Amino acid sequence: MVVYNLVNNGIGKVVLTYSGELIRCGHKVTVLVGGPCEPEKVDEAVACGITVSQLPDKKSDTLGYFKALRKALDEGRFDVCHVHGNSGMIFPELVVANRSRVVAVACHCHNTGCEHPVLHRVLRRFVPGLCDCMFACSDEAGKWLFGDADYSVVPNSFELGKFAFDPQSRHELREAYGIGGGAYVLGNVARLNPEKNHAFLIKVFEAFHAEHPDSILMIAGGGPGEKDVRALVEASPANDSIMLLGNVKDPAKLYSAMDCFVFPSIHEGLGIVLVEAQLAGLECFVSSDVPKSACISDGFHAISLAETAKGWAGKIAATALRTYDRSKCSFHAGSLEAFDIRSSYRLLEGAYEAALARKGGRE
Repeated sequence: MVVYNLVNNGIGKVVLTYSGELIRCGHKVTVLVGGPCEPEKVDEAVACGITVSQLPDKKSDTLGYFKALRKALDEGRFDVCHVHGNSGMIFPELVVANRSRVVAVACHCHNTGCEHPVLHRVLRRFVPGLCDCMFACSDEAGKWLFGDADYSVVPNSFELGKFAFDPQSRHELREAYGIGGGAYVLGNVARLNPEKNHAFLIKVFEAFHAEHPDSILMIAGGGPGEKDVRALVEASPANDSIMLLGNVKDPAKLYSAMDCFVFPSIHEGLGIVLVEAQLAGLECFVSSDVPKSACISDGFHAISLAETAKGWAGKIAATALRTYDRSKCSFHAGSLEAFDIRSSYRLLEGAYEAALARKGGRE
């Protein structure tokens, strides 16, 4: 697996989840990282039996990074090199992988936007010709990178049961965070990056809080934008009711402490936290730019980002401020199977095996 960073974000979750399942099924996995590594994610990987190799930083030592990547792929004699990214900017990694001793090359798209859209448009046309198999977390992400080429949607899957609503966890967490029994908690779990749109999220909460002063906004996540988000919170008239939790190692129980989930992301490959939140029985208020493949229940409410913050707040209040039994949330027929790691893993392994067969098998 080749990734730019190994941090607490969507790609990191996918890489470690599928790598852990590969190992459980008898394979060996090495993750090659060309950027930041968070110690807790490295520890999580090692605990699963995954080898993590830190390469020179791709941004500050680009030549050193690609030399080290080529050397690692040659010496590893890997059956498959699976390159993860968000855009055509992974073109150089695919070139290096094709020139190495790797047997088959896979490419995996995790988003529908990037920081360098012009370079993406130039490079994306070359990507399919460098891949033996292509994956995307959603149809939208697949079309973004691969166009009309033959790609497979491999969902961001996980253990489904761990996210079920837990009244005991709700009580314990709200007590630990000092949240009163009558408080209404709007939640968000996301990397603190600009595309997650926390500035707008805070404005939505300010409008909601003005009408419902017992409400609280709970934001879980860390990242490069943390300083900016913290400054926005400190300047907010509702700052005393906004909680910045930082990175939460395992947010599964955190969803139980929330009353609804607000996710005004500017662009997403899928938005796996939305699936997690729906599994916990939460009403989710989501940017209409988020792929609909994340919708697994009637609790998924898409709202345009052209709508004002006050408009978002009004729609949240109209739908979410009601009493309902979260433990009896119903899901759309057939919607959960794709997110079950035990079933979706077979798609990945089958694509690997087919690619290796086309290339004449393993060395």
